[in-house]
Amino acid sequence: MWKVVAGAAILAILGTAAAITYFNHTRPQALGLQSATARTPAPSPSPGDPLAEVCRRPAVPGNAGSTGVGGLWVIQPHSVVGYRAHEKFAEVTSPHDAVARTERLGGWLLVGGSDSAPAVVTGCIAIDVRTLQSIDELPGFNTSDRDDIARDFLSARSHPYVVFQPYPVALTLNVLSDAVQRLTLAGDLEIGGIAKSASFKLDVRLKDGQVSAAGQTTVHAGDYGIEVPQEVGGFVRVNPDIVLEVSLILLKP
Repeated sequence: MWKVVAGAAILAILGTAAAITYFNHTRPQALGLQSATARTPAPSPSPGDPLAEVCRRPAVPGNAGSTGVGGLWVIQPHSVVGYRAHEKFAEVTSPHDAVARTERLGGWLLVGGSDSAPAVVTGCIAIDVRTLQSIDELPGFNTSDRDDIARDFLSARSHPYVVFQPYPVALTLNVLSDAVQRLTLAGDLEIGGIAKSASFKLDVRLKDGQVSAAGQTTVHAGDYGIEVPQEVGGFVRVNPDIVLEVSLILLKP
């Protein structure tokens, strides 16, 4: 999955100690909560938009005028998702993080119940994995080469979207607070046409009529039929436990 181009140059140029320092210094930070700046809901997707087709938005009468937490919440532009994989290069003890991200996603979350007892009714989030782009850096290595191979291993041609559909669940949130709160959201996560249960641990903030959520889950590549380099003695080995990261902004349409 990870193609090393001129990879030996990493060790030759940096040396082991310098490589460890470089990896630690350049490692991209985990996705976090975005600022609660004033936002206007994005317009409805155009007819035939593929993300909207994957996650068909339900009709919720009176949703736009509602002020409580209940109703339909839609993912907004500048939301970001991606993956983080731990790579280990030969003779370098410190692992390197391969990190790729995209803003090409869409979806929604339907919240029911009351402000005192909100609950997820259903939802759908779709990510176009064909648009994932690496943001980490390696000297002597064009990380975009990894992106092309990652798309093949994710079966992006036949299954271009990763889809998460949360299970119905009560939300332990104080909707009157704009402080950061924590919750776990479980659901079916489909990658490459294979669906497995997954749980995202999230930081959530409700402020100024919008919801910000950021967090992660860890999936085992083999559960989804994804193979990563594991050869003993190979130049690079990849931990098969891959971290999926999200930073979402949701508004009522």
